[in-house]
Amino acid sequence: MSLLYEILYLPTNSGTIRIDLSYKRSFYIAHAELLGHISSGKDRNKRNAIKKSLLALSKQVQSG
Repeated sequence: MSLLYEILYLPTNSGTIRIDLSYKRSFYIAHAELLGHISSGKDRNKRNAIKKSLLALSKQVQSG
């Protein structure tokens, strides 16, 4: 069961990054999407989950 659900939009030069954030079983799960690329990050800390998903997203976008 998800106790928390947030949607964040971050405008960038490449487009708008959409972040879906949920909280399940003492973990935050963040899914980031930009230009058809999707990544996720999981951590007990909300900020770290978002950082992990954005880092994975940037690696995907740079690799093509």
